[in-house]
Amino acid sequence: MQQFALGILRYADLTVIGPRGCGQHLPADVTVHESPPQLGQFLLSSTWHALVACRKTRFDVVIGGSGLIGPTLRVLSWIFRCKTLVYLHGLDLVVNNVIYQSVFVPSLRGIDRVAVNSGNTRDLAVEKGLAEQRIVVVNPGTGLPAPIDAANRQTFRRRHSIGFERYLVFTGRMTKRKGLSGFLQHTLPVILQSEPDIGLVVVGEEPGDSLNKLGEEAEIQRQIAVQGLHHTVKFLGRLSDRDLELCYADAEVQIFPLTEVSGDVEGFGMVAIEAAACGTPTVAFDLGGVADAITARNGYLVPPGDFHTFADRVISILANNEPGAEACMAHAGDFSWQAYNEKMREMILSLCR
Repeated sequence: MQQFALGILRYADLTVIGPRGCGQHLPADVTVHESPPQLGQFLLSSTWHALVACRKTRFDVVIGGSGLIGPTLRVLSWIFRCKTLVYLHGLDLVVNNVIYQSVFVPSLRGIDRVAVNSGNTRDLAVEKGLAEQRIVVVNPGTGLPAPIDAANRQTFRRRHSIGFERYLVFTGRMTKRKGLSGFLQHTLPVILQSEPDIGLVVVGEEPGDSLNKLGEEAEIQRQIAVQGLHHTVKFLGRLSDRDLELCYADAEVQIFPLTEVSGDVEGFGMVAIEAAACGTPTVAFDLGGVADAITARNGYLVPPGDFHTFADRVISILANNEPGAEACMAHAGDFSWQAYNEKMREMILSLCR
């Protein structure tokens, strides 16, 4: 939410309540209240900070960064008569938790304005009883990286001991929803029959403190053993922002083999935009909000579960280099932080009228 905060500062005063350490990413003159990063402690501490801040200062609009803040926003609206806005991501509508579904989701129905990250999240919000006329789709923004040349990519390869001539990349937390184990079982062996020099680089870790901890690292490792892929798959863990850009730019294709999981959803598919910004196309199963992030300019959407078509699309890109880097980067340019902040600005100012 750093870019969102910086966008607000162009037209309004801002107080930020966020996890410990967030203040170092904001201008020194911004009032910041930090809370412990652990989920339960954060909710209690941030709510307390919000109550104290609203008692001292009259805020025109109070904004929540996810559905977890719904009850806090309703309390603040009731006590201080302030307008409220929340940004929803998808998972914060469908997570399988009785308390969350009975307390947090109903609180969202009383929020004055609701921004959602994709058309799919909008549909989920309507299904949960939120008024459609209060909802606006605001796709997340991205920045365009500094130029990445062959020398930078080679340095990245040497630093991380990547020996593949060419490689695919998977980026994201290793959850069941991301579908990596299914890709290893059904799709990568097919691709290797056509393109035996291809490797797979995995960037990401098991999920930590989040709404949904549906990890699948054990199944991923099992499929690697069963399919004999030990020399084909390399795990890099978490990368710095710049190394992630280098990894995207050096990869031939990003794979996004989503699978449907009850109580979990891919809200948008930000990694497809990030890869496109580095000139790399994405092949994805058409689930959740990923359709908002992928067009013919930056890759292919494949019917869910159609592993052979998924493999065919990857092989086609490897053979033809289409869509190319220029088309991908042009696509990413449509998801600028400027466009995102302008839409959010319109929503915020409409609440102030």
